[in-house]
Order: sequence, then C-alpha cells, then structure tokens
Amino acid sequence: MKKVLIFLLISFAGFSQQNFFNVPSSDITKAKHVFFQQQLNFINAGFQSSTTFCYGLGKNYEIGLNVIGVTVDYAASLADNAGTFIVLNGQKKWDVSPVFSTALGGQIGLSSLADGGAYAYSNGVYKLEHTKLVGGIYYSSDAYFGPESRGFNASGTLDKFGFQAGIERNLWKEKLLFQADFISGRHSLGEVVLGGAYFISKNVVLSAGYQIPTMGSKSQDAVVFEITYIPL
Repeated sequence: MKKVLIFLLISFAGFSQQNFFNVPSSDITKAKHVFFQQQLNFINAGFQSSTTFCYGLGKNYEIGLNVIGVTVDYAASLADNAGTFIVLNGQKKWDVSPVFSTALGGQIGLSSLADGGAYAYSNGVYKLEHTKLVGGIYYSSDAYFGPESRGFNASGTLDKFGFQAGIERNLWKEKLLFQADFISGRHSLGEVVLGGAYFISKNVVLSAGYQIPTMGSKSQDAVVFEITYIPL
C-alpha cells in the first residue's frame, strides 16, 4: 500500500506556485496579499489533494507553502498521508518588456517519510492581447518526479533537466479561458493536461482539465479540478 501511495504522490501533485495545472504560470502574488489554490486529481483508485499558499513580498517576489500528496485510496476507504510533502516555494519575475518577462522559481521540502525533494525552473513568458505563452527548463529530484529521464538528455548529468510549457487563451469576456500545459519526461509527471478555467467572480477561479500521459511516461489518466483565490 505504501508504494502505491508514494506513486500517487509522484504522479498527481501540482508542483508549482500559481499554475495552469502542473506548470507554473509565473504570475506573482501582489505585495502583502495571499494567493490560495486547491487542486484535486481523480483516478480510478482514489484522489489526491494538493494545496498552495503564496504571499507577495513586492518587487516581483513571492514566497509560500505547499502541502502536496494528501491521498485517499478508495480500496482502503481511508486517507493515508505517508507520502505527503510539505515544501516551501519561492519565485522572482523580471519584466523585460511590456509583452515579455522571465522568472526563476522552485520548491524544496521534506515528506512525512523524511525524504527531501526539490523542483526548480526558469520560464519565459510572452503575453499577447488574448493569449499567454510560457515555456522553460526545469530540474527535479528523484523524490519529486521519480528516477526516469526528464527528457532533456537521456543519461548523464543533464538527465535531471526537462522542458515545460503552458498556454492560456481568452475565449469569452476574460471569464472563460482555455488552458493547457506539458511536462517532458518518462517519469511519473510526464504528461499533458488540457482544460479550461472560469472566473466565478473577479478573484475566484474554477479550473478543470484532463491529464494525458506522454509516450513512455509513468503518469496516469486523471481528471483535474482546481479552485483558486487570486487577490485583487
């Protein structure tokens, strides 16, 4: 059972600050405000909860806390948090021009099994009138994504580095958005998520998507839901 729960943790956690589904959107929380996001991933065997808090420090800095991998197994009819991670997150963004910016961010922390984990990334962000494009390179430890190749290089020092990308497109009155993201690799988070987001109010967003494993990855199909509070 413990191995199954750890696999679910690796497969279905949202490893980011503000994100599309799994890939950071590289938005920054406003100074002295709190961002909140709750993500649930459903598969046949159960579901997993991941929670994110971020606090804006100003000058395009933010810090926060994530609780990742709180898992419920339907077969066992109980919640087992043996593989839960508690991590600190942080991010810094630089506005290069009115339409382009860059960001550095990551997470580091410990699981309830005392395993250390780390995830770091560098993103470029390009904004058009109705579209946002994000792409970059990430690094992850085996405790987060598993030991398999990330996709940047099949072996050697660079096998812990991979690619990530996301897109957001306004569909209707800045209230209904198309969203999709992608993480490279054969590990348990190598996947594409396709979905959308709807602004219930000016600062509350409901998102839903479907997770599809990339070829050769150890991910699984899943339905993803998120509820997000964005401070005004």
